[in-house]
Amino acid sequence: MTTDADEQRYDESLIGMLIGRTFPHADAETLDLMTEWMACNLLLDDVFDESEARNDPARLREMCDEVVSWLPVDGGEVTHIGSPFARAYADIWARTCAKSSVAWRTKFVAHFSLFLGRCVHEAANRRDDRTPGVAEYIELRSCALMPYLDLLELAQGWELPTEGACTADDFSEIDASLSSASLWMNDLFSCEKEYNLGDVHNLVVVLKKERETDLQTAADTAAEMIQAEIDDFERLSEDQLTTKIAGLPDPALRAAAADRVEFLRCWLSGQFEWRFETKRNQGSNVRLVAGSAMRT
Repeated sequence: MTTDADEQRYDESLIGMLIGRTFPHADAETLDLMTEWMACNLLLDDVFDESEARNDPARLREMCDEVVSWLPVDGGEVTHIGSPFARAYADIWARTCAKSSVAWRTKFVAHFSLFLGRCVHEAANRRDDRTPGVAEYIELRSCALMPYLDLLELAQGWELPTEGACTADDFSEIDASLSSASLWMNDLFSCEKEYNLGDVHNLVVVLKKERETDLQTAADTAAEMIQAEIDDFERLSEDQLTTKIAGLPDPALRAAAADRVEFLRCWLSGQFEWRFETKRNQGSNVRLVAGSAMRT
């Protein structure tokens, strides 16, 4: 952040409040780490969406590869760090490595790389002036929450086992439902801003395009889709608790798995409440300059 306006925009995002709501059971050290992860990732997302690289997939691919290089799975020190942004990632990665296994770090970097690959795909769409179809967009969007589900394990202090009971496969349905509800909810709250910016990578915008309707009708459709996912999440989480988790013979594993469901519920409710408080997606943050939308 190089200007007072950038700092104000960051402050008005209320990222600390988001983390407090989504990780209410975490200790102060973990809350600090989660807040810095969220802050860096949101700033990175803004750089990808608003810099000249937004229409240049080759340049964005280079930037993404550089970001991944700041996250060595072995936890080794990164010696080529130059920019303050890179140093920030190196710092939070070192603190993350101190709390995680190599297996968790491998999974996180793989998921983070998928998210970055999605950003490159979006840049190619912008370059080609192409709007993805709804099905394509939903598939493309689905990877965006994966790194945060990994961070949820870190905040809980329990990594999902790689074999036996309670692996990632056992939570795949509930995770997918949470992911859709959370990501589409973000799209609904940000659709006016992104529509004004000319960014087509939003569920409401792709619904509008594919169904040849107005923005409000598309938003109403998206809201119905979100509610269906929330209903599925509630059903799946209750089923997970009362049948699959309740039947686990190991009390410690049973408690950890139940806590994970509670963390997932807190994520969904916390980010929903935050969206009514943050100014990050307010349409008033954009203005039209020379035919293209830029932030004030």
